[in-house]
Amino acid sequence: MKLNVISKSLISSRSGCAGSDAWGFTLIELLVVIGVILILIAIALPHFLSAQIRANVARVSADMRSVSQALEEYQMDYRKYPTMISPGFPGGVPPLAGSDLKWWYVPDSLSTPIAYLKNANLQCPFGGNYARSGDFPDEIWRRYGYENILELIAKVPEFPILKTRYGHPNALVWSGPWRLQCVGPDREWDPNIQYNPTNGLVTRGDILRTQKSPTGLVNDFDNPYR
Repeated sequence: MKLNVISKSLISSRSGCAGSDAWGFTLIELLVVIGVILILIAIALPHFLSAQIRANVARVSADMRSVSQALEEYQMDYRKYPTMISPGFPGGVPPLAGSDLKWWYVPDSLSTPIAYLKNANLQCPFGGNYARSGDFPDEIWRRYGYENILELIAKVPEFPILKTRYGHPNALVWSGPWRLQCVGPDREWDPNIQYNPTNGLVTRGDILRTQKSPTGLVNDFDNPYR
């Protein structure tokens, strides 16, 4: 008898939990929770993206500093900077066809046969010069841009497209013998405009470094790209 009474009591209490005593979220409560989550995401996401951009800009500066040191070490050994010229190179920007200018990007000669850089394939964290992805092999367009200014000046008579910048008498004065570029947060290749985060984290311009300046800037007032 006592066992029957206990079992009935347990059954009664369980049915009560599954019935009138059960509880859950109402639709309004769920909507409120979802709304709060969306607001928190809207607040946090811009800060996360800003932090990511700042981190990438810092990485570019560090990488370019490493490349610039490698360039100077190379110059001390060879008395010249790495060439952009690869004889017979068939690709490149169409108006420069036949110029042999392959290494608009950090060249392999900085990592082999002597490792001034552990790996010349230092890729821009903002994606590289995607607009030229079809013009250069082996995805070297993803690397940081590199210009040997003396070689580009020498090519001006044969390729007028180079005249605007490298045909100016002060072309070498502005930057020194080399220049490095990264597309910057806007991911558009525009090496004639210096990226400046004070104008907004995602703004027009490339991150530049020259032999004369770690920020790519020069003080020559004749420079049309200041």
